[in-house]
Amino acid sequence: MKIFNWMKFWRNSSSVATPDDPLREFVYLDEVSLRSLLSSQVGEVKDSTSKQTSDTLGVDVGSTVSAGIPQVGRSELISRFQTSNSSTLQTSRKATVQSWFRDFYKIKNIRLIEPVPAADAVSNLEELAAIKETSKVIKSSDLTRGELVEFRVKLAPDPIFHLATMMSEFSGMAEDYPEMFSEKNALKALKEAQPVNKILQRLLAGLIPIRAEAIDYVVVEIDDVEHVVHRSVVSGLNLDEKQLEIVGVTEHLAYWKDIRRVLFSEAEFTILCRISRDALHNSWTPVKLADLFKNLVPGLVEQINSAGDSMFDDAQTENGTENSSEKIFLHALNVYKGAILRETGKELPEEQEEQVFQEIIAQRAKVISVSTQRDAFSVIKSRLEGIVGATVDATKDLELREAAREKAGLPLIPSLIQPAGIIDHPQLQEHGDTETCMLDVEIVAIYW
Repeated sequence: MKIFNWMKFWRNSSSVATPDDPLREFVYLDEVSLRSLLSSQVGEVKDSTSKQTSDTLGVDVGSTVSAGIPQVGRSELISRFQTSNSSTLQTSRKATVQSWFRDFYKIKNIRLIEPVPAADAVSNLEELAAIKETSKVIKSSDLTRGELVEFRVKLAPDPIFHLATMMSEFSGMAEDYPEMFSEKNALKALKEAQPVNKILQRLLAGLIPIRAEAIDYVVVEIDDVEHVVHRSVVSGLNLDEKQLEIVGVTEHLAYWKDIRRVLFSEAEFTILCRISRDALHNSWTPVKLADLFKNLVPGLVEQINSAGDSMFDDAQTENGTENSSEKIFLHALNVYKGAILRETGKELPEEQEEQVFQEIIAQRAKVISVSTQRDAFSVIKSRLEGIVGATVDATKDLELREAAREKAGLPLIPSLIQPAGIIDHPQLQEHGDTETCMLDVEIVAIYW
């Protein structure tokens, strides 16, 4: 009889799911934001509290690099890949965070953009302009702060987080397998990178910046006005399409899954989020705390923003020929030379121009690390001061060097480019080839 009753209950339970209740599994959920949003729509979210529990999910896996490798030096770099989520939840049979999301999701007309089935393609711009559904076509100016939007995306972290994570992991591997990093100054490169990685980890402050590619939407210009449009709607028009990226920061502790399984595999998920900056943008700051130091350290934000992209853009060329990192470095030295001459109010004699040029070319191999780059700048400075008979003080020289690096796009940590095969990420290498438009958001949930 008990077996019969159980089977009857199972049959009845299995029939509860309907097309209106799709399967939904979260990998990230900001519970505070969700509850606030739901409360704003339905009033107080009541909870029948039965008990209070503390759940600790996941385990931190850490690797500490210490004095075990003299070439690398002493540092404390901890890699936290797995989610460590400690939270106190009010639990009851009537309300869980999943049910809150389900109740919130069912509220009509609160999302400015939501996933829609593929639509019929329009045949001309007049038909496109006549579409009133914001989930199919919307002007950039109508994407205002606070609006709720939902996109299917190819999820990925911002390159700067990818970079910081790899540096931590390489340091851990160098501790266990030093022979892997014995060639091409890899150990020296890691030693130079560790202080910068510590700064990045502190500035990230437990936040993971996300840079996800929208799957169903692109950006097109109509009468010089940017529009976010569904791919299927404009598939029949010959329009220049720009990639739409959804960018924002997430909290490490709000992930419900091991981030290695969701962030580095380019898996497809759905993101529910609120717009945090009006309209579309072509840049953003993934390391939010860096803005705090804008005035104290001019150019810090730009260097951090470019570091992630630049680190993956350069690839070692065959037969030792000049690679793009060397070209960028030579450009920076040349810009620096011009800045020194302008600062001193001098000009190079014609017979000295070629000599200085050859001196700059001779410095190109010093791109491999921060210290060797600094030495290259010093060599050029000394040579110029000796020729023109004028000097530049240390404070001004630092300003000129940083300006030259920024203008040339010289990476903040170029040393990691050199060890062949250490960094090989096709998606990030191709990142700069496609023009993108960014929608800056606050992420509420990521699920599939």
